[in-house]
Amino acid sequence: MNSIKKRSLYSWLFFDLANTLYAFVIPGLYFSVWLVTEQGWTDQALGFATSGAMIVVAILGPWVGARSDGSQGKKPMLLITTLICILATFFLGTFDVNISVLLFIVSLIGFNLGSVVYDALLVSVSTPENRGRISGTGVAFGYVGSLLGFGVATILQNFGYSYVEIFRSVAIMFLIFSLPAFLFIEEKMVSDKKSLIRITESLSLVIKSWKHSTQYTGLTRFLIGRFFYADAINTLISGLLAVYLVEEVGLSPTDSQELLGLAIIISIIGGYVFGKAADKYGPRKLTLISLVCWMLSLGIAIIATEFDQIWLIYVTGVIGGFNIGGIFAVDRVFMTRLSPEKHLGEFYGLYSTVGRFATILGPLLWGFVVNTLELGRNPAMGVLIILLIISFVIIRGVSDNQEMY
Repeated sequence: MNSIKKRSLYSWLFFDLANTLYAFVIPGLYFSVWLVTEQGWTDQALGFATSGAMIVVAILGPWVGARSDGSQGKKPMLLITTLICILATFFLGTFDVNISVLLFIVSLIGFNLGSVVYDALLVSVSTPENRGRISGTGVAFGYVGSLLGFGVATILQNFGYSYVEIFRSVAIMFLIFSLPAFLFIEEKMVSDKKSLIRITESLSLVIKSWKHSTQYTGLTRFLIGRFFYADAINTLISGLLAVYLVEEVGLSPTDSQELLGLAIIISIIGGYVFGKAADKYGPRKLTLISLVCWMLSLGIAIIATEFDQIWLIYVTGVIGGFNIGGIFAVDRVFMTRLSPEKHLGEFYGLYSTVGRFATILGPLLWGFVVNTLELGRNPAMGVLIILLIISFVIIRGVSDNQEMY
């Protein structure tokens, strides 16, 4: 492992487990169900709450990243954002529903801003030679966290505990598994100067960071390409895939959960395999392969429903599960190839902003096709394939040859 200490590496990996556990159990499943089924909120209202949080993250992301590039380092910012998320999550459902929604928004903001600096810490726990494998292992640890969180929540429900107890258990697990990161990660400092960027400069910093990214060959083009595939993938994992499986495919809620569970297990393997392969073949080639597999997966889903071949949906689950782990393992390695280390926090902030805008726009595009145009869910799935094709064409023109940067 060369000069990277195992304690530092495993602390980073366990943080991936911790924050993915939160992402799957709270926004991905249980809080949404609690809000809509028990509190009577609409899907649209939940969507507005999520979009509001993502707008804040999109604006603040570059500021958080640039701030962490200074001599203060990334760990203090990671600690602050993580504690914000944990505290807000712990009190979900404790107060009036409107306050709980505000706490949910705060938790989303803390989680997503923390991801900015966490991803940038990848260079502190890896070398250029093993960065892909380490990133992929992180993704695999993350999906183990998803299984752990889902398992604990299921046990609590079976013993008659409420959603509030589930929310609190997630907050406690997030705290426990994230603690090693703050204690043991040995951060690689990239500057001896303190960052003096103020939070009021956030919006102007987004524009400044975008202009700054154009100075590095391929970085801006990659971020544009990432916007299109993040748009497609985030639209599905925001909850619309579960709706598609039940309403369009006709699976029961139980069968739908079993299929998603299978996909999570396979994603653990996909994250590790893609990450390790990225070290050997480069993140560009692996990103393009993953995009083709995503197109294939969504195309099979359309065929399965149009021709009533439901067994094909399980093929989609296997391909999609393998590649959701794969795409997120290699794209953050891609970022380290395209960004200088001294600006990595700033550009991961921009990377986060691109992803959050995609999270805002993707579900709105899906809803426009399904509800406004009344074309149905398969045409909406076809639109996502088009987005993936656009992304493929854009990223195909980006080199990941480190000697160029």
